[in-house]
Amino acid sequence: MLVANAGVGVRRDVIEDVTRADWDTHIAVNLTAPFLLAQRLAPGMRERGFGRILFMSSVAAFTGGVVGPHYAASKAGLHGLTHWLASRFAGAGVTVNAIAPALIEDTGMLPGGSDELSAKIPVGRLGKPEEVADLALAVIRNGYITNQVIGIDGGMRPGG
Repeated sequence: MLVANAGVGVRRDVIEDVTRADWDTHIAVNLTAPFLLAQRLAPGMRERGFGRILFMSSVAAFTGGVVGPHYAASKAGLHGLTHWLASRFAGAGVTVNAIAPALIEDTGMLPGGSDELSAKIPVGRLGKPEEVADLALAVIRNGYITNQVIGIDGGMRPGG
């Protein structure tokens, strides 16, 4: 099993403030590292006839988010990687999915105050890390869910 959950997100409000180092760091941590892990582990999963790969993405991959273009692009790249891998490994019993959270408390990723952010969420509150963990466990346990990017965003993005 591979759960690629490490990530980085340094906020840059305008494109001119995104440095090449910002871009390279976000791509390296949020996209290249999960790719390299999958490249290393997926063939063995295929050989065994069983495996689970789960990438931690972000709703920013769909919406652009608030962190910046460097972050959104790195997370959107995970979606492409998810779809490519899933289509090639599903027949061997390996599922590949991504979870795309938004506005989860206690992550160090949120701009502004929680009351202001909670007002923007249809369920009226920030998400909790344990709710993301519950979804991750459900996806990992299920051998029929593959090639999906599953949003967990309190209703912010319908159908996401």
